[in-house]
Amino acid sequence: MKYYFIIVTLMFFTFQTVDSLAVERKPETLQDLIALSLKVNLGLQIERVEAEKRVEDITIAQSVFDSSLFASTSYERTSTPYVSTVTSYSSSQSKLLSGQIGVSRFFSTGLTAALSLNSAWTTDNDYTNGLDPSYRSSLILDLTQPLLRNRGTVINTTALKVSQNQHYQSSLNYLLEAQSLVLEIETVARELATKNHIILLRHEALELAVNLLKANKKRFSAGFIPVTEVQEAETAHAARQLDLSLAIQDRDLTREELNRKLNYSLSDKFDLIDLAHFNDISDSDNIPTLEQLIKSAHQHRLELKINDYSVQNSSLQQTFLKNQLKPQFDLNVQVGVNGLSGSESSSALSHRYSGNWPDSFSSMSDADGYQWRAGIEFRFPINNRSAKSRYQQAKLQLKQDNFRHNDLKKMIEKDVKQQHVNIYHSKNQLDITKRFESLAQQSFHQEQQRLEEGLSDTFRIILFQQKMIEAKIDRINAMSRYQLAYAQLEFATGQIFERHQIIFENHPEELSLENI
Repeated sequence: MKYYFIIVTLMFFTFQTVDSLAVERKPETLQDLIALSLKVNLGLQIERVEAEKRVEDITIAQSVFDSSLFASTSYERTSTPYVSTVTSYSSSQSKLLSGQIGVSRFFSTGLTAALSLNSAWTTDNDYTNGLDPSYRSSLILDLTQPLLRNRGTVINTTALKVSQNQHYQSSLNYLLEAQSLVLEIETVARELATKNHIILLRHEALELAVNLLKANKKRFSAGFIPVTEVQEAETAHAARQLDLSLAIQDRDLTREELNRKLNYSLSDKFDLIDLAHFNDISDSDNIPTLEQLIKSAHQHRLELKINDYSVQNSSLQQTFLKNQLKPQFDLNVQVGVNGLSGSESSSALSHRYSGNWPDSFSSMSDADGYQWRAGIEFRFPINNRSAKSRYQQAKLQLKQDNFRHNDLKKMIEKDVKQQHVNIYHSKNQLDITKRFESLAQQSFHQEQQRLEEGLSDTFRIILFQQKMIEAKIDRINAMSRYQLAYAQLEFATGQIFERHQIIFENHPEELSLENI
């Protein structure tokens, strides 16, 4: 029940909060989209169900230590021919009705215990028996304790500990999938917002082309310019219509990609143009040092935590299989009390054990009879090759997992370094595009003034218009790349949840995910 609570906590905080966001209002912000994705994304739901399945593995492993109730009953009748000088019977005949009920349990120390109540009714033609039929009852305790192989709590709880670790891994895989989904949603959403802004700029470029075409037609009618100037304006107008159409197509495809990740939860009217803010980023934005980023990644990357559990499981398996190299050497102990009762035969004198079936239990409780047994059992395969090979495999698996852990750390460090370089150059490129946009706007306004003064022509003004629009688009793209570089850096350091105020309690027994 404890482990089921872990995953329930994880699911409850996530989906209760997300559901309220999704139902109460349509997504209007990036955080709304992320909240919605955590609720409806099918890939994330697959990982959630996988984590829930692992809870059942824990229950299965725990069930080894559950008590078992057993019971049996049988009826037996025999007739055996024989010859005797003291009786006229030509055969020995008997009837036996017996029953057993008990409870057994396996303990983590390796001890197997069984307590059983046995009772039997017997009748035969043996005239020497004082009781016929007779009732015999006994209460027996059987104990078997391994002394070498399979001895101790550490060995016998290996499967349980492995299943618990696999549950933690599955829960962390769910959170890792959620982190990846958050980054994907932010990436696609910012691309969508960027393309929406580009469509606005394409509209602006088309409007400039329309105004230029109108002005050229008037100047041509007045005889100030040749028809080629009008044709150039018409060509620019058609080219910008095509650019606008391509931009809308690109935006619609990106919207479909976003909608797919949201399991098609967006309405046809969804248009989140203000999703990403393209305000200037202050130069005071400080990026932590590379050493700080790598340290954060080592502390927070879920892949390392998942791999840690793999290393733990391999170590547990190695310890278990090392124990299996030992011979089987078990101590067996049995103690019990016996009771007797029955009907007196015609040849018997008055007997203290005469009575009915329940009297055999009274006799047993008075400890009229007893039994005990102690022994040892030894078994060991010659050469024991199978156990030795499994142990060698476990050692190699642990070695492999340690190599994988070190390789994973190196890969994460490389990822952090790449994102650190990426954000540095993205910031530099953003600064360049800002200057480029400013210069292109200034050049266009100057060339527009020259056109009004008759010192320029259509070809040049179209060129300066195009440079200005492309400069604006470059700045929008650079801003989006810079913001996504920040998101990718925070994902690389394991901080993507904090970026969007999503709480992650990283202790495996207190996993929770909450969007606030």
